[in-house]
Amino acid sequence: MTDIYADTTSLPPKQFLPKALHKLLDARDAAYDKFVDFESEHAGLLDSSWEGAALAQDEAAGAAAMAAGTDPLDVPSKLDEAQRKRPKVLGALKVLAAEVRRTDAALVAAMRRELPAIEAAAEPVISSAADEYIAAQGAADAARARYGAALLLRSWVTNWARLGLRTDFPAHIPEASPVDASGQPVTDIHDRESLRGAAEVNAIDESYGRVKRKPMTVIRSLTNGQEIEIQTDHAASLISNGQAEFVSGDSHKADA
Repeated sequence: MTDIYADTTSLPPKQFLPKALHKLLDARDAAYDKFVDFESEHAGLLDSSWEGAALAQDEAAGAAAMAAGTDPLDVPSKLDEAQRKRPKVLGALKVLAAEVRRTDAALVAAMRRELPAIEAAAEPVISSAADEYIAAQGAADAARARYGAALLLRSWVTNWARLGLRTDFPAHIPEASPVDASGQPVTDIHDRESLRGAAEVNAIDESYGRVKRKPMTVIRSLTNGQEIEIQTDHAASLISNGQAEFVSGDSHKADA
């Protein structure tokens, strides 16, 4: 495409803009839409390869005319047409781009004067979102504390059943910070930020050895005869498609 641009200033949603700006915004958007529509309508002439494309069309038309037994020179030239139209299209596009810049500048100038009103319209929405966030975080923190208390039972069972330790169960603790099997809070790979949600639960489960290995199965490729161990669900798909077969008597097959 050409180097003629009509960039516009991004603004908040219309609901946050005073009515004094709506007419200016609509005018700017209309000018931009007109620019884009015109640019799309004449994309072929505006493309950097316009001349080569027209030459290729003329060459193809000449070959078709000769094959049909007619005079190739009687065929209207796409190159001549493009050379005639392109300067006019470029001139029109420049005017449309200038109108976009003009209307955008008018909108921006008016917007600066309306910033106090924009701020006043935004604050109630921000405040409502803040309240929602605080409430949700409070509920999440409470659920996390209950989860941490529930983990005390897992820790006690582990001490008795696996480690042979006769520890007392810490009764009447409705809330606690979740910790892993070693009694430590789980953190990210940089040992900094504490994990939350599913990431924290999965890390704690893993510390107790409760993460189950996905079922694996050995199959034989029907293409090259190679035997490989892959996840059972993937193996079933390959076998159903006729691309592989189970290896009979395989000791790696998953327990059902």
